[in-house]
Amino acid sequence: MFENGWVWYNPAVLQPGDGVTDPSEKTLERQIRAFHWVRLLSEIPTRPGGAAAAAEAAHRIEAWLREIGIEEVENRPAGDRASTALSVALHLGLGAVACVLSGLLGSALAGFVAVSFHREARGRPLLSRWLPTLNLQNVIGRVGATSPSQRVVLSARIDAAARPSCWESVARWMAERIPYGRRRLDPDVVPGTLLWLGAASLLVGWLGADALLVRGATALIGLGLAAGTVLTLLWDRVGTSSSRQLRASAAAAMLTATEQLLAQLPEGVELWMVGCGGERFGGAGLRSFVEAHTDWPVEASYFVHFEPVGRGPLHYDCGAGSSARSDASPTLLELARRVSESGVFGELSPSDRFESSEVGIAADAGFPTLFLVAQTDAPAGRGEQPERGAPGAVDMPTVIRAADFGAAAARAALRGEAGPIAIL
Repeated sequence: MFENGWVWYNPAVLQPGDGVTDPSEKTLERQIRAFHWVRLLSEIPTRPGGAAAAAEAAHRIEAWLREIGIEEVENRPAGDRASTALSVALHLGLGAVACVLSGLLGSALAGFVAVSFHREARGRPLLSRWLPTLNLQNVIGRVGATSPSQRVVLSARIDAAARPSCWESVARWMAERIPYGRRRLDPDVVPGTLLWLGAASLLVGWLGADALLVRGATALIGLGLAAGTVLTLLWDRVGTSSSRQLRASAAAAMLTATEQLLAQLPEGVELWMVGCGGERFGGAGLRSFVEAHTDWPVEASYFVHFEPVGRGPLHYDCGAGSSARSDASPTLLELARRVSESGVFGELSPSDRFESSEVGIAADAGFPTLFLVAQTDAPAGRGEQPERGAPGAVDMPTVIRAADFGAAAARAALRGEAGPIAIL
């Protein structure tokens, strides 16, 4: 199946455990095409959501979708969002001001700020509505039945922020040192906890608790909020870069999986492709798409989302990091397990360590969801590493394997079982 770093596929239907004997020229063609997509996307400078560079990436993906046979493609707004760093800094700064004010006014302000931050973390802006916003875009394609009985949605991010946020880095550091079940901390946990503690401390002080003790606690929390404000703003300016090539590998995998499913799209199935913008805005791109299609039957709508798959061991998961997994997700997880155990796609293993804004969005809405990522040995990484030159640093066979695995798992879900796997 693997020879000299290239993956060979038999165009015939494969039974789980079957070997592959005939090399196919199509494998080389697919890797060259995926390499071309990665190269052209990685040539675009750092492309945070809402920036002109992100819009350029969306236009390129739109053109590639049309090239592979998707006629219904368009750019759609994914919402206007303020910078995440500015939003977090605004909330922490107001929380620090509330601690200085104290009394009823400070307590009310702190409570309002904490509630606002809670809403912001779930994609429902409140205070950040008064901040300058960026216009986020999705590129969306559709093909297949007009009155479908089943749907498959392939998605990947199209923007690429220059660095992990301050609080994502804090969450990773804590996950390495603090036992936390599945070893995944939400980036909003620390600032959110500080804000709620500040509100509680101010309320207790206003109600007449021990003045010295409460004032001391409030002062410490206020200092923490002020320090968090400064750190958030500074980090947004001086953080380290992440690999644009690895980011581009997610979009390349989505396009390759699209080709696979298009080759044998069953009758009655509708296929969607979503290039998601706004990854640094709580997964705003995927969230807006899901919210626009809450009328879809969850038992017949399957989401496959690609994280960076350009380097490291390949893993899959079904939204285990979400706060409210759907009843359908374990079924898709079981199908993914069976497909991976066939051995056709090389070594894959489940993972519950994804740290992505998109994790849980579709699953929380009830949709069966599969995530694919090539992770490094970092406890909570996404496969991101410092820049290492040209797109050749991306492991193209892994990109192809991820795409084929996602397509095979989708086919298994459409059939309702993980039977023979057709690979073209």
